[in-house]
Amino acid sequence: MNTHIVADMITEKLKKEIGMITKPFPEELKMLEAEVPRELVPTGGKVRMEASLYQAEKIKKLTFLKNKMGEISAGSVVMIAPDDEYELPFIIVDVTFWSLEKDKIFTEFDANPLIKDDKSMKEYSEFHKWREEISKLPSEPITGLPEPGEFLKACLSTINYLGFIPGDYSNEVLNLTNKFFDIFINFYLRARPVEDIERRKKMDAFRSEYNQHVLDEDPSGLMLINAFGREKAQLFYEHLVNL
Repeated sequence: MNTHIVADMITEKLKKEIGMITKPFPEELKMLEAEVPRELVPTGGKVRMEASLYQAEKIKKLTFLKNKMGEISAGSVVMIAPDDEYELPFIIVDVTFWSLEKDKIFTEFDANPLIKDDKSMKEYSEFHKWREEISKLPSEPITGLPEPGEFLKACLSTINYLGFIPGDYSNEVLNLTNKFFDIFINFYLRARPVEDIERRKKMDAFRSEYNQHVLDEDPSGLMLINAFGREKAQLFYEHLVNL
């Protein structure tokens, strides 16, 4: 099985549906390899991370990461950050095929509003229905991996889904991944620039605070700092992760 199928599948989908195009970023960030210490990941091992970056109308950046840790796990991360004037959700999706003890799929999905209020709850109803659907699959809680910091935990939306799903359900996970991005595309097509000045200020304030915290509170950020030093980790987050 193509363990990076999510990155490949969603790249083609978004090229077709929203016309995303490649966005330049430093060559030194396109392929990273490092040994991960056991204090960050219990199994340790060599991590390989291949990055691609895109942009589109209404969207500042679309980041695709193909990750591999030795023979233990391999998968994809997709992150989407909207342009400043659009109140689109910022998207984080991680689908990683894990074979440490038995075949299982690490799954994380979030469609996070820039402002959490009644307006966003109402507009995100399709995402909430999607979450009910994926929650029907058998799953195990995530254990033994580093947790994010307090600010990032507080950022998690009511849509956030995190769990290990049995490998036998890979087709269901892929179908639900497709459906998740179908919902995002519909959201994208309806999006219009925010004209309310006060709401724009709240969106800008959240982005600023998120960008201040994310590197030091994200376990992946701590891994990059440990492996490559703070300067390169900051460069990686500036170009590929920050909102």
